[in-house]
Amino acid sequence: MTVIKPLTLSLFSLLISLGVGFAQTGAGGATGLAFLKLGVGARASALGEAYTAIANDATATFWNPAGLAGLQHAQLAFTHTEWVQDISNEFLAFVFPAFRGVFGLSVNVNTVGGIERRVNPSEEPLGTVEANDVALGFSYGRSLNSSLKVGLTAKYVYEKIFIDRAAGFAVDFGAQFQPFAVPLKFGVSAQNFGSMGKLRAQSIELPRTLRAGVSYFFGLESFGGGLLLAADGVKVFENDVRGNLGAELLLKDLLAFRFGYQTGLDGRQIAGGFGLHVKRYHLDYGYTPFSSNLGDTHRFSFSLDL
Repeated sequence: MTVIKPLTLSLFSLLISLGVGFAQTGAGGATGLAFLKLGVGARASALGEAYTAIANDATATFWNPAGLAGLQHAQLAFTHTEWVQDISNEFLAFVFPAFRGVFGLSVNVNTVGGIERRVNPSEEPLGTVEANDVALGFSYGRSLNSSLKVGLTAKYVYEKIFIDRAAGFAVDFGAQFQPFAVPLKFGVSAQNFGSMGKLRAQSIELPRTLRAGVSYFFGLESFGGGLLLAADGVKVFENDVRGNLGAELLLKDLLAFRFGYQTGLDGRQIAGGFGLHVKRYHLDYGYTPFSSNLGDTHRFSFSLDL
């Protein structure tokens, strides 16, 4: 039987404390472009969005652009999400090494269909309309030394509801830090800092977000893989801080099982999923159930190492 060392217990306690200790309750303020808070990628979703310190693939263009610096090759990634209430999301990213770092191009599209249109109170609507949100991102991540990575994403954001539209610009900043000779990583990111034009006469506030995370990987030689634990504290401006926890069991560097837990959110807490990695191909699935009969969310991701 393997004996768990005191260091292991201490690190696990640190992960739990970061995720749960940050969680608070209370009413939050409102911002526009809510799709920027939804997250991308089936792996991150299945890990309860505890991904700030982990991000090491093309979806790092969303979560933490510093994570791009760890990529040694080009990668193409696509994610399709079926949200509740006829909401769908598509995310596409292409990343490639160049100029001593890694560049990334990303497109994030969110569509809300079946919105009933009325001019006056009535039993029957005049018809239905759509709301569309788009974010086009340009990212760059680079290693400053063996333990510190930094990154930046600049993005154009656009929102359209029926015939009304608005556009703006935002930036994300991120860093990942591994200060010790053990697989303990820290990550921070600041997202959606910028400005938007008005939608009709209504000002739109971007969902400015701060994330801080930690992760630790326990190698399990008997399984040919290991156990990855992660925790994030997330602060959306004008909302309370919440916590995310995630765990991933990797078997034979081929199959991964994931579980996530989120605090401070109404309607959802747990998440799960799996991943299959064969040579250059990566297929991931994430599942999040919602309470109050809202339904479930399914995410499918595919990525290819080039």
